[in-house]
Amino acid sequence: MSLDYSQKVTLFKAFCDENRWKILEILQGGEKCACVLLNKLEISQPTLSHHMKILCDSGIVTGRKEGKWTHYSICKEGLETAHQLLNTLSVEGSCHSDCSCSANIKRGEDTMENKTQLYVLTGFLGSGKTTILLKLIESLKGKRVGIIQNEFGKLSVDGTILHDSDDIQMVEITRGSIFCSCLKLSFVQALADMAAQKFDYLFVESSGLGDPSNVEEILNAASALCGDQYDFKGAICLVDAVNFFDQLGDLETVYRQLKHCHLAVLTKVDLVDGQRIIELKEKIREINPVCRIDTSSNGNLDLSFLNEDLMQYRWAENEDTTNSEETKPKTLSLNFEGEVELSKLEAFLQEIEADLYRAKGFFHLTGSGWNQIDLVGSRIDVKPSEPQEKSQMVFISKIGPAVIRKIAAAWEEKVGLPMQLKN
Repeated sequence: MSLDYSQKVTLFKAFCDENRWKILEILQGGEKCACVLLNKLEISQPTLSHHMKILCDSGIVTGRKEGKWTHYSICKEGLETAHQLLNTLSVEGSCHSDCSCSANIKRGEDTMENKTQLYVLTGFLGSGKTTILLKLIESLKGKRVGIIQNEFGKLSVDGTILHDSDDIQMVEITRGSIFCSCLKLSFVQALADMAAQKFDYLFVESSGLGDPSNVEEILNAASALCGDQYDFKGAICLVDAVNFFDQLGDLETVYRQLKHCHLAVLTKVDLVDGQRIIELKEKIREINPVCRIDTSSNGNLDLSFLNEDLMQYRWAENEDTTNSEETKPKTLSLNFEGEVELSKLEAFLQEIEADLYRAKGFFHLTGSGWNQIDLVGSRIDVKPSEPQEKSQMVFISKIGPAVIRKIAAAWEEKVGLPMQLKN
């Protein structure tokens, strides 16, 4: 028997899941149809297909097609191969006191401990990535934390918010997606540069329009520059409980973010009812049958995943991203000097909301000072912010350059004060 490392990993991956152990125990009684396995396990068809592919790839299980169903059985040769592979790890005798084994083990432990734990945070525009990230930073007080923050527009609103946090080292990458060829090299270089700072944790907050399908390829490229400095713990996708179904119909990006995540977090669950949450979880399971699913209310999140290797929930293989120069939405920024009444600003945003994926920024509001303004779907959120040099807002268009005329006309009609629009 001669197996390469990839074959060895594939073989033993088959044993690293509770459902796959249940499947093997069922198959101990003889060949079973997939329909029988579905009924006994009470899992979805995509989830079963995922587990059976892993078992069959390992050689431990074989399948034969009969009609529309596949019948599965345990392969004795595959089990014998696994048994022999385990035996190759047995070594007779014990180490002498003067051998270097313990020193080598200690060096290995130190190497793992010294790696930076890397998380990629995805989720469509307005899903709450920055809010969750601030909670994570707060929970990791005393740790060395770095952030790579990606804004699709030129104006970095979320970057401004994160800069207010103490002791955080941050790199901002704007004007596109870090997964697109237009910024991929900048992302790789940022990862290499941040590795030199030996953080305990590095969080990558991708743009809401980022398709992370190629994230593992990018991490491999970074390793070529900086060495094996990162322990990739997984991709976390935030799912906007209020707007998700509408967003899923707009762009494949939303689908890809879920497909390639290891933890899906339903945000804003305090704004929807229980039935909606059930429907959201069912849809998530259609797209990604194996990822962990958590919920978040008012930005609060169960942080137990920080002590877990989310990569055990890996579902999709690395693939080409859909982000490209051709698919890049139009972004604009608005600059305004002076104060504006909130009612007029809200009327302006309501006039253009149907043509936008997102609008966000800071405005000096008459009577209430500086505020952060967020438009997600038809919802406008307003909350106090630190003073800014001037009022600014970024817009991400659904309709391309045609949005320029619509924004200008709506501002003139609803606000009627001088402003500047910039690409």
